[in-house]
Formats: sequence, C-alpha cells, structure tokens
Amino acid sequence: LTVAGALRDRLDRARAADRTLTGIASRQSAAAALGAGLSAVVCGLTVVAAAFVGAQAVRDGRLDGVALAVVVLTPLAAFEAVTGLPLAVQYRQRVKHSAERVFEVLDAPAPVHEPAVAAAPPAGPFPLELAGLSARHAGQDRPALDGFTLTLDAGRRVAVVGASGSGKTTLAQVLLRFLDAERGTYRLGGVAAAELDGDDVRRLVGLCAQDAHLFDSSVRENLRLARTDASDEELREALRRARLLDWADRLPDGLDTLVGEHGSKLSGGQRQRLALARALLADFPVLVLDEPAEHLDLATADALTDDLLRATEGRTTVLITHRLRGLDAVDEVVVLDGGRTVQRGPFAELAAVEGPLRRMLEQERETDRLLDGVTAPAADRPTFLSK
Repeated sequence: LTVAGALRDRLDRARAADRTLTGIASRQSAAAALGAGLSAVVCGLTVVAAAFVGAQAVRDGRLDGVALAVVVLTPLAAFEAVTGLPLAVQYRQRVKHSAERVFEVLDAPAPVHEPAVAAAPPAGPFPLELAGLSARHAGQDRPALDGFTLTLDAGRRVAVVGASGSGKTTLAQVLLRFLDAERGTYRLGGVAAAELDGDDVRRLVGLCAQDAHLFDSSVRENLRLARTDASDEELREALRRARLLDWADRLPDGLDTLVGEHGSKLSGGQRQRLALARALLADFPVLVLDEPAEHLDLATADALTDDLLRATEGRTTVLITHRLRGLDAVDEVVVLDGGRTVQRGPFAELAAVEGPLRRMLEQERETDRLLDGVTAPAADRPTFLSK
C-alpha cells in the first residue's frame, strides 16, 4: 500500500468505517438504555401508585396489611413479563435484516439446474469434450465464456492463460458444474454433463482452487477430507508428491500438528501445497488447478507451479494461471481474451510467433525484471526506482 501510494486512502477509509460502526453501536446502546430506563421508571411509578392506593384502602379499613403487600408486589411481578420487550424490539430488527439476507440467497436464480432424473455416470470421463460452449454469470450482459472448445484425453495436460476477467475461472466453474453452460455441449465419457448429478461430475473432475480451505485441525485431518480411509503411507505419499514430506517430518507433532484457522500457521506456499496434496490424494481422473500460485511472491509462485507440473505428470490436468513460467511442460496452451479463445497450441510455438501469448510473455519478463530491481540492494537498483 505504501509503494502504491494508497496507504493514506486506506487508513481514511478504515477510520470512516470505524466511525460508522461506532455510531451504530452508540445508537443501539442508547436505545437499549432508554428502553431499560423507561421500563424501570414506569415499573417504579406503578409500584408507588399501587402502594399509595393500597395504603389509603388499609386506612379506610377496606384492605388488611397482608393484602397490601400483594397489591404492592403485583406490579413488580406483572412487569417481569414485559421487561424484555425493549430488547425484543432490537432483536426483531436484527432478525428482519438477517431474514432479508437469507431470502436474497433463496430467491437468487440457481446457477446450476440438476436433472429431474440423473443419467448413470460413465465409467470414466474420457474423452472430456467442450464444444462451442458459452456461459454467463447472473446479471452479466455478455458471456464470460464464449464459444470455447476443448478435448481432453487421459494424461493430457492443458494450460489456460489470460488476463484477469478473460473467463479462466468461469471455465473451471463449468467443468465442476458450479455453473451451467448457456450454449454448446459439455460431455464426459460421451454423456452430457447436464444430464448427470453434480456430485457425479465432481467425482470425475476435481478442483484445487487458489483459496482452498484449510480447517483448524491437524495436517492429517485436512488431508483425510479427500479420503477418510487413507492410511498414513498414502498420506505421506501425497505429501511427497506435493513436495511437503520433508516439511511434515520436521513438524513437532508430525501429521498431528495443527495448522491453525484457515491454515494461519502455514506459509502461503505451504497452504497451497497441502491443498494440492489433498487433491492428489482424492485421485480425481481430471484435476483442475485454478490459479494455485495466486497471492504468492514470484519465486514461491514459480517454484510451486514447477512442483505442480511435476506432481501432475501423467495425470489429466487443466492448469488455469496468469503466470507463463514453466508452461513448456504442458501439451497445449489456450489463451483467452474476453471469454474467447484467441490463440492455442504448444507453448514453444506460440512463444516463437507474434501474438497474444508472446506479448504476455514479454510483459511478464519486464514485470519480473522491474520487481527484481525493487527487491535488489540499493546500489544495484535502477536510478529511477531508487528515486
């Protein structure tokens, strides 16, 4: 934020948000205090009035002393039933807003429509075929993915690259049936994916996402989410393939070491490698890696991408990424722009000719060079960066 010159703006926004929240809390506290105060005042006045009337009745002989105690205590007992009303009014407002958020979800159009009667899943997903496929998110004016075509056979690895918003993650959502295709076909082993139960599709096509969730539990239990019956030998093999076994062996409690909430005790690279080990343990026939190196520094991102490609060798893989380093190891690169395929082919061929991928490659190299200058010692930095 400091380098980008955005720190002051972010701090101002944080202070404004804090003032807003403080104002809301103050109003809620004032309302609660007013309600409780009014209840106490009204109850007290009622008791005083009852005592005054009762005392007059005792003096006139219409009421004895024991009955006077009942008259005075009756308002106190009656007000116990209404003491919680001010708080109930506040909770009613909270529940109302909560219900509005719940109904927003319930009333939202379903991104995926499950078939009334699901077809029997195929024995395997191959060939996995996308033909002329278009998909659109709710509220969008144009398709996020338009006329996309891809065929995957066993062992084939494809990288899908493009700028942010080019449709890469939409492709992952379609492959996992988190989003229905608007046009075109998507077939697994000759069966239309739309005719299959979503869970059957996700048994054939698995995902390792950039924000894969880690639970506040042990390394072992986070891995066993993929296969609850996995043995320690299988867990260790998955960690070895994800280049995490040496790290796991050095942990104080081994596989029983806690990773913290959202994996807070791990580095970004370790979190992604653990998510990859979990995906490898699940042994999906087709594995989709959606921006696995996102949010990592360049050195860690490139090392992780290299390990991902080594770990998935021989496995049908769709690697969705904005980094081009190491993609010469895949069979085909598909370049997306605005949801459309603008270039495809082997990485070496695309990098050798003028086109979108070559321009992306040159831009990436220039960015890497500049970032290397920023992180270099001051004496080695370019003059304009030092200033």
